[in-house]
Amino acid sequence: MFYLNPFKQAVLFAFALTISGTVLADDTVLTSPVNQTVLIELYTSEGCSSCPPAEKHLNSYTDNPDLWKSYIPLTFHVDYWDYIGWKDRFAKPQYGTRQRQYARMHRVSSVYTPAFFVNGQSWRPGLFTGRIPDKRTHPVGTLELQLLKNRIISTFKPVQETSGRLELNLAILGMGISSSIEAGENSGRQSRHDFVVLAHEQYTADTMTWDTAWPNYDAAGSTQQALVAWISEKGDPTPIQAVGGYIPSQFRQ
Repeated sequence: MFYLNPFKQAVLFAFALTISGTVLADDTVLTSPVNQTVLIELYTSEGCSSCPPAEKHLNSYTDNPDLWKSYIPLTFHVDYWDYIGWKDRFAKPQYGTRQRQYARMHRVSSVYTPAFFVNGQSWRPGLFTGRIPDKRTHPVGTLELQLLKNRIISTFKPVQETSGRLELNLAILGMGISSSIEAGENSGRQSRHDFVVLAHEQYTADTMTWDTAWPNYDAAGSTQQALVAWISEKGDPTPIQAVGGYIPSQFRQ
């Protein structure tokens, strides 16, 4: 039998704790409050002449002290204005499809840009100077993300049981992006983009836990990236709960 005196045992135990702590330090956990987070979606296009003021309004959330705690902004670039002279490099067909899902649910009368949705409801701030939506929301449960090097473990703990199948949405956002627009309605304009959805993936599960890979994305010249997750019922884009935060450097692509 191999024997270690008590002093050496203590040294090895301390060393093991140090190694364990180093591994755990590479993990990051993001947790939402119990009350519903305010998820703000903006549908926009670089080819839309009336969109820059709306984007400027959303960009102002970078200075909001409640960013990621109570408010989570997303900017979905749609491709249905590409035909008028400028192809938006951030636009994807599925983002327009998401907006049309809201329209089919009779929450808006038409599909247009710029368009805001706050927790799935159409919101018109009025010349983009309107008051930030009220953050005093009702309790729905907590959404937790454990960030690992090669995967993300997401867990939703609802306040009340739900009978429908839940869908996890993961989005990578790009911050501090600049674009020089050379054609179309905004020709000659230098645009500043924050909260741009660079990637969006959806996962359905029969449980309240999802073990997924990180979404693949192109940083597109962004100075910083953020991860946002939200839960919704399958077939309904309306968010139930959301959580987000800036991506630590060890997890960036």
